Amino acid sequence: MAEKKEFLEIGRIINTHGVRGEVKIDPWCDSPEDFCELSRIYLENKTEFSVLRSRVINGNFILCSLSGIKTLDDAVKYKNKVIYAKREDLNIPEGSNFICDLIDLPVIDADTGKVYGRLTDVLQYTSQEVYEITDENSKKTLIPNVPAFIKECDTEKGIFITPIEGFFE
Repeated sequence: MAEKKEFLEIGRIINTHGVRGEVKIDPWCDSPEDFCELSRIYLENKTEFSVLRSRVINGNFILCSLSGIKTLDDAVKYKNKVIYAKREDLNIPEGSNFICDLIDLPVIDADTGKVYGRLTDVLQYTSQEVYEITDENSKKTLIPNVPAFIKECDTEKGIFITPIEGFFE
């Protein structure tokens, strides 16, 4: 298995806010509140910034004050930059996984051991996640991430599923 990434993408600075250097962030975490718990973030070149203040606005976005960004001119330089966090700084519930750790894992029948392909994407809808599985012929199959179908996600061995008739036809 590939080595797990130290830095994970957690959002993007989408705009500035006000004249004191605040930035508006589109968080890619499970919830904006998760993002607000971070005390430090990193930009694309892994430059560290301390989070001085952050708050959720409009239900889905974050307004954030970062160390070293004190003016509108400072903030505008970071517009459209991807934000990272160190894996060790992120809290995830027991039994959960980061999507980046699941991508490219083999998808295996939990009963027969048959390999159906590899996980190539996780589509996130409001009701549930959907796993995109691509076989060796580049055919894509979508499976809801629900206990009825996804039995186990083991980041070392693969994703074990119980498919119903017709999933892979």
